[in-house]
Amino acid sequence: MNIDETLLLIIFASIFLLVILWFVFVRMLYKRLASSHMPQYEAMGKPSLFLHNTLAGTLAMLKFLLKREHKVLGDSYLSKLSDIMLAFLLIYIILFLTLFFSIAAQFVIRVL
Repeated sequence: MNIDETLLLIIFASIFLLVILWFVFVRMLYKRLASSHMPQYEAMGKPSLFLHNTLAGTLAMLKFLLKREHKVLGDSYLSKLSDIMLAFLLIYIILFLTLFFSIAAQFVIRVL
């Protein structure tokens, strides 16, 4: 296994672990919204991680994070969690794109 393959394996394993951690964060977010901020949770469509997981619920959660809607709720725990999730999401996207373009580059090199 060369360095490129080792690096790809490390990135892939990291992304896998990040996905599991993301699920934990999403569960914590939904639980906090449901227990402390029911109007906001209802406005998002009462999403859940698996049972009531819809595209609309996922988009509402991403909108909540990206527009920083947690700030108006005045919940320091929720704000910290949301900020961590936003940073986490950016790191995940960077790693995913790195993996994608690394695999694409390997494919192009082998074809040429």
